[in-house]
Amino acid sequence: MSILLPLYVYPIAGAWDPLYSAAKAHPDVDFTVIVNPCSGPCIGSLPDQYYLSEIPKLRTYENIRTLGYVATNYATKNLSSVLAEIDTYANWPKMANNTKLKVDGIFFDETPSTYESYKYDYLSKASTAVKNGTRFRDRFVVHNPGLVSPELLNSKDIMQNSYLNLSDITVIFEETFDKWLDKSNFDKLQSHRIRRSKLAVILHSLPDLSKRVLDFVVEQVEDAADWLFVTDVKTKDEYYHGFSPIFADMVKSVDGGAE
Repeated sequence: MSILLPLYVYPIAGAWDPLYSAAKAHPDVDFTVIVNPCSGPCIGSLPDQYYLSEIPKLRTYENIRTLGYVATNYATKNLSSVLAEIDTYANWPKMANNTKLKVDGIFFDETPSTYESYKYDYLSKASTAVKNGTRFRDRFVVHNPGLVSPELLNSKDIMQNSYLNLSDITVIFEETFDKWLDKSNFDKLQSHRIRRSKLAVILHSLPDLSKRVLDFVVEQVEDAADWLFVTDVKTKDEYYHGFSPIFADMVKSVDGGAE
């Protein structure tokens, strides 16, 4: 099991240390982290000096993959704007004269969940911009629709009626912990037959849980997806802007409950 981390923490000195510490302490846990300096890449320019200093540090850990954040506004954003943001991430190393600023792929946020052919074409062109060539080290693509309906996940026609074949990972559920526990979601999210290595679950607003219960939560998420992130932050728009008190325990739980 691995961690998909929305790293929307502003990188003042020491701010990303919890990630570095976790990556060092748990070398068998893979982290795919999303950097988001300007609600995107700071189109046409470089991010500020704090990002220029910290992003290269991510490269020093073999178990950290770095993705750039691009929102598609559910495929309503002009495709040329999306492609321009992808280009900006790809050009960071040249613009800064620093190869360590090269990111490994793109995290497409706010992707559609209901299938429509023109949206498939839109996302296909965006994915191709990442997958073709050598501009991104892993050419890795993540889609985040926020929710893929449990009914669709369990449909026999899921691959023909979704965008799953355009991404390496799709976030099938990004919601509160309470909604995850709801029977209509919980059972169906664990009964699908899709390869779990292609799926992620993100949960926020967790209650105060003991480490043993957190271990159990991680085990249950693993029945639905191989990638996860959980946080006990409950304030909207702040879920991913800091490392919550349970971050270190979450990583331990992913690492088989290691202490």
